Amino acid sequence: MHREVRYEGPDISAHQGTVDIKGIRDAGYRRIGLRAGYGNNNVDERYVVNAQACYHLGVDVLLYWFSYAYNEAMAAREAKYAIAQAAKYWKKCPIAFDFEYDSMNYARKNGVSVNRGLGTDMAIAFLGQIRDAGYIPVLYANRDYLHHFFDLGRIRAMVGPMYVWYARYTSSLSQEEAENADIWQFTSNGRVNGVTGRVDQNRFYTDFSGEDVKEEREEVPNLNIRNFQKAANEDGYRDRQGMQLVEDGADGPKTRYVRQQVILQAGRSGKKYVVGSKGYIVRWWQSRCNEVLGHNQDVDGRYGARTRSETMVLQRRLSLKADGIAGYNSIQAVFYQ
Repeated sequence: MHREVRYEGPDISAHQGTVDIKGIRDAGYRRIGLRAGYGNNNVDERYVVNAQACYHLGVDVLLYWFSYAYNEAMAAREAKYAIAQAAKYWKKCPIAFDFEYDSMNYARKNGVSVNRGLGTDMAIAFLGQIRDAGYIPVLYANRDYLHHFFDLGRIRAMVGPMYVWYARYTSSLSQEEAENADIWQFTSNGRVNGVTGRVDQNRFYTDFSGEDVKEEREEVPNLNIRNFQKAANEDGYRDRQGMQLVEDGADGPKTRYVRQQVILQAGRSGKKYVVGSKGYIVRWWQSRCNEVLGHNQDVDGRYGARTRSETMVLQRRLSLKADGIAGYNSIQAVFYQ
């Protein structure tokens, strides 16, 4: 059975470390899977950063919660944890129940052997909470789990409309698999611009577009952007009308115009790199490099050989062109790190 691939996208978690959401978006990926958390209200260490970037950059998401439940009550609580994280940014979006072999092992360590009946009951408990909260229920599963641990017919009968995120790393799916798969995680060895190393890749046969609804919330200023705006004003940068930037923490048209004018780089003296750019934005950039990389270069407002080297390390971390020059794209990338 042939199904049309609507679009593709990776799924990421703290395991991928620092990623460049803008780079992923600009590579043509419309939706990104984000781990919201795992187990007993453990929020993924990179969720807030990644979710904020998706929210501000207009990237749709597929959230998932990695389950360590071994009874229905635990699964229902995990769903509530996932909903609480989703609700920070989206009123409606897909949220998946992710129960895998590590989940099974954890249950065994706690004296519970998960069979098909219990696996199905936990999926219903989780996905029912997702449905009742107005989100879109998704079940993550592979072939083994659909055959031995999840009764898909009973889940659908109890939950109603829901979707299957099917994991199988193969070149094609059988007709039965294709009929069940709304999302196909087809590899764990994908290469995606904006992500360092290998990453899971997915093909979406269901177009969730139009079903995602952002949370209408009072905009919280992004301190990274606000500090950039303040530094730009101190350095004398002005918008098209010759005015200082409003230090509101939003990457709006005026801030983007100023960012186009900023090119931070080292100078050259023969074969050596020496101090080139100077000023408050350089200090801001040095601080951001230290914060993202966990390094301790001097924050002195002088862009020399050390800052150039740190910039290249940061650019490689974010899958950017490692030219040692902090310009428009590099600056934007660290707004959301």
